[in-house]
Amino acid sequence: MAGLCFAKRFPHRVKSLAVSGVMAEKPRNWLELHKADVEGQSSLLEDESTIKYFNGLHQSDWKQVILLGRDEDWYPFELTKDLNGIHSPILYMVGEENKLEGRSALLYQSLHEDIHVAIIPFAGHLVHEDQAGIYTEVLEKFLGKVDEAIRPLD
Repeated sequence: MAGLCFAKRFPHRVKSLAVSGVMAEKPRNWLELHKADVEGQSSLLEDESTIKYFNGLHQSDWKQVILLGRDEDWYPFELTKDLNGIHSPILYMVGEENKLEGRSALLYQSLHEDIHVAIIPFAGHLVHEDQAGIYTEVLEKFLGKVDEAIRPLD
């Protein structure tokens, strides 16, 4: 999401953009989904081993990010609804098990002329974790194609 926001604000500074885990549209059952997320995150914040693990990973106060997500309007759908202003090639990768992100892939594909969509099998929202090998292979292929396209001719 940070890359998408950066590319929209500074398109002249972006050669290519790889995105995953972003929704373009607010789902009809957003409040239900949000409530389930908040409940799951609350249980994380109560688990000592999880807290110790995340404290070891992060130097900052990572709990603040989770607490910000308790606001039902936290997701910036007004920014993710389109790809306006981005002129560089885009790769949007989504796990086949995440139907909401899959619909976003189709929407984005209809809105941007230079977008590549990869629907990764046996993966959900954390497609980079669920199918790390396939994710990396697709990303490397995309970056290689982008590099070929912008490399000056000898």
